[in-house]
Amino acid sequence: MIVTLSKPISAHGEETQELDLRDPTAKDVMELGYPYLVVQSDDGQGVELRPKVVARYVVRLAKIPMSSVEQLAIADLSTLQAHVMGFFGQDAATVGA
Repeated sequence: MIVTLSKPISAHGEETQELDLRDPTAKDVMELGYPYLVVQSDDGQGVELRPKVVARYVVRLAKIPMSSVEQLAIADLSTLQAHVMGFFGQDAATVGA
């Protein structure tokens, strides 16, 4: 899955404006955990986003270093977060951060 960034970042010594995310595997989930927690609230069950885990998925799935993830514009991080959550059947727009 190709994600076009709104602002370029540096990865592996080169400027890039696109990231190619591969699908996560069972091994990825076993090593990184889920990018969200299911939480109980007064009005039922909800999902809480785990941004550090999402960042680790971006590192692994896009094959870029964490230093590159840290350069992302907030809008691009949000877009990538939505893609990562989508792999797990979660809609990032409805997830409480």
